[in-house]
Amino acid sequence: MLHSRLLFLAALAALGGATTSRGGEPVDGKYPPPKPPEGKWEALLVEPLESKWTGMSLSIHSPLLTTAPAADRPGEVVLQIARGPTGLIRSLKAYENFILEYEFRHLTEAPSANGGPDTSGNSGLIIAHSAFPKPGGPYPNEGHEIQVCNLGNGAWYTSHGDIFTMPGSTSSALPDPRFGISHDCGHRSMPIAFHGSKTGEWNRIRITSVDGVIQNEVNGHLASALYRASPRKGYMSFESEGAPVEFRHMRIQELEPDPDLAAKHVAPLLPEEMTTDYLTAPEPVDLPAGNFIVMADVTVGLPLASLVTGLGLPERPVSGRVMVHCENGAVSATENGKPIVPAQPRPADGPGRLHLETGTFGHVLLFRPVAKPGT
Repeated sequence: MLHSRLLFLAALAALGGATTSRGGEPVDGKYPPPKPPEGKWEALLVEPLESKWTGMSLSIHSPLLTTAPAADRPGEVVLQIARGPTGLIRSLKAYENFILEYEFRHLTEAPSANGGPDTSGNSGLIIAHSAFPKPGGPYPNEGHEIQVCNLGNGAWYTSHGDIFTMPGSTSSALPDPRFGISHDCGHRSMPIAFHGSKTGEWNRIRITSVDGVIQNEVNGHLASALYRASPRKGYMSFESEGAPVEFRHMRIQELEPDPDLAAKHVAPLLPEEMTTDYLTAPEPVDLPAGNFIVMADVTVGLPLASLVTGLGLPERPVSGRVMVHCENGAVSATENGKPIVPAQPRPADGPGRLHLETGTFGHVLLFRPVAKPGT
């Protein structure tokens, strides 16, 4: 072994003895660092808001949501989310790997979570989740939240760039050990240096999410990160929870997806891009003639044929989360995730109607395919 190493060193010496560089000494400025490929950015806060976003556990037409033209970006809007019942609006599209940039600002001062009724600034952006809220709550059962709050700093949260896995998720996300860590509310990564702007001033956020690694930059500083995050593909949503918050200048650059992405890393997705009607009025609702999904959280049991008429469904009593699917002329139904009506042809003369006057309900959502241009 020693003889072989001596021969190797002798050969290097014969070549000029350069063991640490190639082509001679480096020349400053001659070999600049390579630049990454230029990606394509897509604006997400545009007019009308419904072109990119829809309801989830909050109607897209809620008075809690208002928009105003972005003075410096024609066609884009500033979104204000006011204080009200906690709810979410989600993206129409599901995303996997991406770079997301946006700005936000708080409009009211909030020194602590025990502030007055109009001062608890608490919102956020949730990524990689399904289109369905949990039964009995406004949040999805999975995903990761980029915190947007103005509550001060506590033992397990800050107001300066936390990211965490939603508590109901089965994620194995690991908070980056370079930053603060808390498991009191999800797998939470917290900044150890505060770079957030003052109340009323804009914060610049850059989220990079690639193959289970999520990084959050606040005003140019890396603030927090998660590793081994799951799900890795799903919808994103704005959260309405606290005092008024404004968002603007939101854009996304989609990156190369993982060709071997395992199904366990994908949140439950809709079969196609679909808008969501968030229904609350106790009255009948006509169902679309084509594809649709009805999701109704039935609090008191009632016959399925009374809940949805005109589709040939059985009188079977149902309760809990009931879902009726119509896809390509076939109707099926599930109860609490279990099939109860196998796919059967939709009656030719069945208009289909959802009857919300027949009982008491939690969340009721009606999903419709996004209208294609010219239809």
